[in-house]
Amino acid sequence: MSGCKFLDQNTNFISKEKVWEKIASEAPAHGLDPAFVYAICHAESSLNANAESSVARGMMQLTEAAWTDVTELNYRLAYDWKTNVEVGMLYLERLKVTLDRQKLFSYPRLAASYRFGYGALRKEKFLVSRLKTPINRIYRKLFAGQINPVAPPSA
Repeated sequence: MSGCKFLDQNTNFISKEKVWEKIASEAPAHGLDPAFVYAICHAESSLNANAESSVARGMMQLTEAAWTDVTELNYRLAYDWKTNVEVGMLYLERLKVTLDRQKLFSYPRLAASYRFGYGALRKEKFLVSRLKTPINRIYRKLFAGQINPVAPPSA
């Protein structure tokens, strides 16, 4: 949806352009492709900063365990979209480094680790094809190797 906006905690509108700008400027420092991170945000919450499931919060739908694995910030901050994206990129970086150390990094494996957990991927001998096929169409494309299944907004 072009021009789709969501309210943040302070009732300010978050444009997808703002989200893209933040990701595009910060993802490379984490060794991540910005388009991949942007796709994860869309897949997890459709850019909704207030998204919540039974186990995860915020735009990148981070669990408390994933959050505390990479930051000492209070988990209550998971609804702040900027903080959520920053911590989400830290978590993606942690997963990427773990895969890199084993010479197993690929974006489909990174997406699978983020979606189902590193342990689930390891249990399936790092074969993404052995994991349950995601219902989410963005994740299906990421698992298939397309690292930019969501077009970033035009500058």
